Amino acid sequence: MDNNYIIKFENNRLGYGKVTLTFPAGCGILKGVTAVCGENGAGKTTFGTILEKGRYAFGNRLVFFPADLKVKMLAFTDIHSLSGMEVTYYNQRMEATSNDYVPTVEEIMIRRKAKDGWAQRCERLGLKDVAHKKINYLSSGELRKLLLSYALEQRPDLLILDNPYIGLDAPSRKEFDESIRKLREEGVSVVLLVSDPEEIPEFTDSLIEIKDKHISYPITDKDTIEAYRQSGKAENDEDELRFPDRSALYPEHEIAFAIRNGHIKYGDKQIFSDLNWEVKAGECWSLQGRNGSGKSLLLSMVCADNPQGYANDITLFDRKRGSGESIFEIKDNIGFVSPEIQLFFRSKDTVREIIVQGKRNSLNRYRPSSAEERNEAEEWMKLLGINYLSERQFDTLSSGEQRLVLLARAFIKQPPLLILDEPFHGLDRKRKDRLKRIISSLVKRNNSSLIFVTHYQEEIPDCVTNSISLTPAK
Repeated sequence: MDNNYIIKFENNRLGYGKVTLTFPAGCGILKGVTAVCGENGAGKTTFGTILEKGRYAFGNRLVFFPADLKVKMLAFTDIHSLSGMEVTYYNQRMEATSNDYVPTVEEIMIRRKAKDGWAQRCERLGLKDVAHKKINYLSSGELRKLLLSYALEQRPDLLILDNPYIGLDAPSRKEFDESIRKLREEGVSVVLLVSDPEEIPEFTDSLIEIKDKHISYPITDKDTIEAYRQSGKAENDEDELRFPDRSALYPEHEIAFAIRNGHIKYGDKQIFSDLNWEVKAGECWSLQGRNGSGKSLLLSMVCADNPQGYANDITLFDRKRGSGESIFEIKDNIGFVSPEIQLFFRSKDTVREIIVQGKRNSLNRYRPSSAEERNEAEEWMKLLGINYLSERQFDTLSSGEQRLVLLARAFIKQPPLLILDEPFHGLDRKRKDRLKRIISSLVKRNNSSLIFVTHYQEEIPDCVTNSISLTPAK
């Protein structure tokens, strides 16, 4: 098997930052497609970072075959470095004057000297009609496919993909798998960092499990890998959920959200039109649609982030949009989590303080926290199993841990309308199942409304009884 290694670990530990990983003797990365699987916080992202950047750091001893092996790791946040700029806050995505200098996809690719083949690769990944879109307006699924297309342009020997499937609809996942198969045929090795065993592709050549910062020896037996793929069912989680009291007062209403003859355009392209949808108080809905169908843009109007909301007939909490309400009044009644919020989230505060801020209204969000608020944040962290992150900073967390923090930040508000856009991105099966219970119990207890977006039917909480699907305008 030694001839099949492209990276071998010479000692029994790897380190990066404050994280140390251990492993048995003779461990390493084999040629082909390797799935690295483990629960949130197990050390997967650190492992990928070491393979790309940490060959000689922190006492690591890695041997590459060949010695000049070209390694590229790709994560969702890499869109900032690809575009050559950062949007500093989430709402800026929708502000036309703030986005005057945001490049289009085509401008980025020209600047990066991408060859003509990038457009064909985008087409194969199902990424269509995006050349003239500004980078900020791409959906999370479109962003991932664009990043993959650009990574392939660089022709690495080893491509490491951190949570590659999240944000991709079913057809896009198939297209992605075909791209990985083709890479393997062309001699490129691929490492997939995943949290859910069911995300391990059937064509995986080797499997490495990371558990409690310990890396397993590569498993190559196909039957064993398949058994592991099928083992992802979480154990029953039946402990009683105890939520803190709901302290905030919210307006009485019959309609949480409604849009009549809704429409939205990007430049000259009509994204959707003639949309009629009403979410009554206490109703739970799933919102579905292909990548690029306009789900994120629609939600940006619900949350008063998109100026095109003023050009639509929208009702929020029984008030017609544009009738004198402030944006802050709308936002204070909504708990919102999305891939884009995570992508643009910036904070140097501790996890505890970030969660406390979710409880506050918009004008008082950043005042010093009280002991009572900190205790309530601790209760929510325990419910989500992230109390060990209390003193950490957001940018030191894995993507899955970041998502759990943002969910706790939305839950602590216990709002009348909860909007969860792909909320289980990068989470392991045990976390997903527990969150489904938390969401269903929370909205039932508070008679809250819920809008839930996912491409995976099995992720939809039991409380969801209504569904709407967006169809792109022709």
